[in-house]
Amino acid sequence: ERSMLNLPEKLAKLEKKDEIIKVGIVGVGQMGAGVATVISRMKGMDVLALADIIKEKAINIFEEIGVLRKDIFCSSDDPDECSRALEKGMRVATNKAQVIPLLPSLNAIVEATGIPRVGAEVAFKAIKNKKNIIMMNIETDVTVGCILAELAKNAGVVYSVGAGDEPGAIKELYDFAKSLGFKIVAAGKGKNNPLDKEATPENLKNIALKKGVNPKMLTEFVDGSKTMIEMTAVANATGLVPDVRGMHGPRCELSKLTSIFALKEKGGILNEEGVVDYTLGRIAPGVFVVVTTENKRLRKDLEYLRMGKGPNYLLYRPYHLASIEVPLSIA
Repeated sequence: ERSMLNLPEKLAKLEKKDEIIKVGIVGVGQMGAGVATVISRMKGMDVLALADIIKEKAINIFEEIGVLRKDIFCSSDDPDECSRALEKGMRVATNKAQVIPLLPSLNAIVEATGIPRVGAEVAFKAIKNKKNIIMMNIETDVTVGCILAELAKNAGVVYSVGAGDEPGAIKELYDFAKSLGFKIVAAGKGKNNPLDKEATPENLKNIALKKGVNPKMLTEFVDGSKTMIEMTAVANATGLVPDVRGMHGPRCELSKLTSIFALKEKGGILNEEGVVDYTLGRIAPGVFVVVTTENKRLRKDLEYLRMGKGPNYLLYRPYHLASIEVPLSIA
């Protein structure tokens, strides 16, 4: 994995050498639009192609980030014509997701549709065409991600879930702890919306409109589906498993995480250590990993470093910035 150390300098060097990372994005809803916006403000990479089922949305995002309408090619969805437009220095807006991975000049594809079938097709074609693929489509990842990752490895390209969403943020904490030899007790996230298992797109329509999100997507957040999907992705990536079907999901304050996510015989709720879970309450929008160690010296050092008396210790990231962090995965 590439280190983020000195990344600003590395990106500036790419810009100076005119070797920028050329990015295509499939799906320009809230997440895809956010990725495009951040990239437009960075050095060392640029968005050259956008795809959305509503082509006008892709055009609007290009204009929003400063591209003139005359410089946006949108008159054809033919991959060859789109490719020629890119060679002339234009940007491409299309309503055909499958066009993006076929464009030779692109180095990386961001998939942000949230639709499993579309995500699988785009990722497969990207890998087949030797392009790195960054998934914001966690629904695809939990379905066929292990297959896509193996295909990418064999093709010599990168398949990765994007930084910024909870699975990526949790994995960063997990890798940090695991690399240092700590035992993982639990890894999880704070649920961002009140839990309502009876939620439907219809009864959330007005709230969704106010938030500027798709009612179906908001329903997935509220009814718990998204949390289950995200923690499945974490389980697949780490080998951690749910302690019980559906996970515990306790209401919990930050100060209680290490005592609640402990074995039952130690006063907690867990039957086993090494689990994924989530919490209700004020942990959101953060993510956490509860770790432990039996080493007396390390316990003494951790107490000195104000991590508590143990035996469980909390690694906590109080935020996840979703699409805003995804360009770090591209880099």
